[in-house]
Amino acid sequence: MPTYGDEEFIYDIAAKNSQNQSDEIQNNIKNGYIIIDNKRINFSEREVIKDRLIMTIPSDFELMPQELAEFKYPSKNRPHIIFTDVEGEININFTLTTDKLENEGIEDAKEYLKQVIIKMNPSSRIKKNDVIEEDLRIGYFDYVSPAIDSDIYNLIFIFSLDKQLILGAFNSLHLDMAKWQEAAIQMVRSLRVIDGAKEG
Repeated sequence: MPTYGDEEFIYDIAAKNSQNQSDEIQNNIKNGYIIIDNKRINFSEREVIKDRLIMTIPSDFELMPQELAEFKYPSKNRPHIIFTDVEGEININFTLTTDKLENEGIEDAKEYLKQVIIKMNPSSRIKKNDVIEEDLRIGYFDYVSPAIDSDIYNLIFIFSLDKQLILGAFNSLHLDMAKWQEAAIQMVRSLRVIDGAKEG
């Protein structure tokens, strides 16, 4: 059979695509774990807002101690609920606002919040920007913001629960963004209302 010089290249691409698909399957939190830096990170469903909301997050994440929360979030308007890893470097948090929000207003609210962040910090670089339509309707965007010692990766998400605006955020060092970005979005997608609570 004659060869035309491209077969090896085509097989190479196919093999890489197959490996990428394998990585995507392996790094799906629905499997109960992902692999980061050859380390297995276990995930489990956790009640993040008592009697109202469940999310799949790393199993070893714990509620951040108050002293550490006050240090990392010096403003009095710090998030109400903060889950963090052992080192306190990767966080996912929730702020229960008193603002009212219907599902229909999520897109506009997300865009408004995005513009506020860009205006406050023009150097912030928006990466992804979308609305999830699953168990909850969730608007999200992510960006990198400068900090004193290291840039920070932020994934901001908003949704309505009992017609109340809930603001969430995932934060890690920018250096860890490539490792955590997809998993963070999967965590947002995993948000699920507990029976009895109502989405907007």
